[in-house]
Amino acid sequence: MVLSCSDSRVPIELLFDVGFGDVFVIRNAGNACTEGSLASIEYGLEGLNINLLVVLGHEGCGAVAAACADHASLSPSLCQLVLHLRQELVSSAVPLDPEIAVRRHPELTARQLMRSSQLVRERVNSGALVIEPACYTFDHGKIEWMGSILKS
Repeated sequence: MVLSCSDSRVPIELLFDVGFGDVFVIRNAGNACTEGSLASIEYGLEGLNINLLVVLGHEGCGAVAAACADHASLSPSLCQLVLHLRQELVSSAVPLDPEIAVRRHPELTARQLMRSSQLVRERVNSGALVIEPACYTFDHGKIEWMGSILKS
């Protein structure tokens, strides 16, 4: 299962060399921990018995860049998402530099998933689920792995 940004430059099936339907993909702006993404992840755990969750960010993420900016003219829904991302970055003492933030954001999202879902926490703590934060780099065309999220 992959929680990824909705950016079309991050084609999950191509990046992981899998066929369509081989991976359960959840996408939203900024690969954020939202109610919808959390519900989809919990469905993947309970309904499909998935044991690996990749939280995949990417270089040049517009949502993370907006969260790092001082001012932006955004729609109310996008503003809510950007403020959520910004709060997570600031509370984790991540510099509001987009290049740094895009690499830290997948780990922060993974940890937020653990805090927000008892099911995710239980699966990680029992060893039934591994969460792997990662960042896709356009310049190198590679995925940088950030290290597994272990027990809470």
